[in-house]
Amino acid sequence: MIKIVIVDDELLIRVGIKSSLNWEDHGFEIVGQAENGIKAIEVIEKTHPDIVLTDIKMPKMDGLELISEIRKRFPSIKTVVLSCLNEIDYVKKAMKLGAEDYILKLSIEPESLLEVLTKVRQVIESESNIPSTAKVVEEELRVNHYVLKEDIYRKMVAGSIGPKDFVNELCSLGIEIKTGTFAVLCGSIDDYSQAPARSKMYDQYLFKFSFINILEESLSKNYKCDIAEIYDGEYIILLKCGDPQDANFSKDAISSCLKKINNSLKKYLNISISFGIDTSLIEYTRIRETFTKASIAMKCKFYHGRESIFFCDESYNFIKKGIIFDNNNEKKLLEKLDDFDETGVKAIIDEFFDKIAELKTFEPDSVRMVSVEICNSLINFVKKFDGKDDFISSNFSVHPFDFLITAETIYDIKQWFGEFVNTLYEHIYSWQHEAKRPEIIKLQKYIAENIGENITLEKASKISNISKCYLSSIFKKETGDVFVDYVNKTKMERAKILIQQHGLKIYEAANKVGISDESYFSKLFKKYMGVSPSKFQRADK
Repeated sequence: MIKIVIVDDELLIRVGIKSSLNWEDHGFEIVGQAENGIKAIEVIEKTHPDIVLTDIKMPKMDGLELISEIRKRFPSIKTVVLSCLNEIDYVKKAMKLGAEDYILKLSIEPESLLEVLTKVRQVIESESNIPSTAKVVEEELRVNHYVLKEDIYRKMVAGSIGPKDFVNELCSLGIEIKTGTFAVLCGSIDDYSQAPARSKMYDQYLFKFSFINILEESLSKNYKCDIAEIYDGEYIILLKCGDPQDANFSKDAISSCLKKINNSLKKYLNISISFGIDTSLIEYTRIRETFTKASIAMKCKFYHGRESIFFCDESYNFIKKGIIFDNNNEKKLLEKLDDFDETGVKAIIDEFFDKIAELKTFEPDSVRMVSVEICNSLINFVKKFDGKDDFISSNFSVHPFDFLITAETIYDIKQWFGEFVNTLYEHIYSWQHEAKRPEIIKLQKYIAENIGENITLEKASKISNISKCYLSSIFKKETGDVFVDYVNKTKMERAKILIQQHGLKIYEAANKVGISDESYFSKLFKKYMGVSPSKFQRADK
């Protein structure tokens, strides 16, 4: 049984997690709870858990301090971070300190929680396996050597150890970097979560060491180097320089070498990598600050796409302030949503992100956060129609927020929103009238988007490429409505929104839905809405 301690300053969160699963059925046991890091240490000492689920922002001792303390005092305990959407920077720091994974509080569900904990259990179980042959022992020693080196680099980057301890600990592993100068690179594997599958190396360790071997072999032709993974898919690369005049350290030479590396990675592993580079030749005491600069330069991938190579002196000074999807944009988006103008919705979102992509100055995390806000508005729009919370779970294997806050490029975000809006409207059409056949859903979509037209059964037959007689039959079977009733009902539902939410006068709403005769419009409105438009208008006021 894997033992778990929950640490969060919100009682409802602790209770919610504890009651979300039948833990013992899945091989887990909740052995303790705490509201801050100090209390958590006391609980850990008493209960000896295998996993600690911890919030980040807490009084007295926060989650980052707790993770650091656990790593020092209880190195075998694994930590998983509970975070909010605006804590992505803290999550990254937590991962650098050794956290295994993170879970968003906003989107936490029993299935996603169980999935993360199951992965952590697999790590725990794999670490407890005893090698049975000399060959396995030898491989474990090699892997452990690299793991120890990674740990030293991670502590250095996180600021947990100073430059002297850093070089001394590396020296104990037989790695000498105290002398000479270095160029520092930050490398990030593109689409890291999908990389092992694309490479067809489903074993994470095999993929990792194959990747490092290609890097080392390619770099060793021109450089003495050292490589370490700082956190999943992101690497620090030190290129040691013996002669400041060495032509291999020019921008052109380094770029040429890195492009060849990408050619090899695509050939052998079907993956690519992006780089941020600081070519300032520095001593070991400045590796941490220089890697930070290289990491910032590598963020330019967000605007320029995969396989990017950026030097620090060519990168941007990102604006730290958040981006606002202002009231004007919000109003226009809601109007297009209410009008079932799918093309218009996509255009507003595209225009917003196109402007950001053109400027290339906003911090990528700020762009990701505003994309979550826009997505949340779209999700709330769906809830307004069906009154349910199953739109996401029934249409997406990965929660939209999880995708958006980790999106690698702004173009991924734009493409994703286009697909998301398609799914959103298909869900609404199928929910409203329970149609399943794609040609009927397509026709419903056309009616909603062209509500001002006079759409006859004959025209619908041409649009759907189905004979009038057969269309009439299957439309009634699929939607429960005769075609003309469906069209008229849809027009009146739209008119109701135009009068109620947009404040249009009766004749204006009638014209919007393609009916010029106000008297005829009033009869239809009363037939399908149960009340005349004038009474509906007065009731709304």
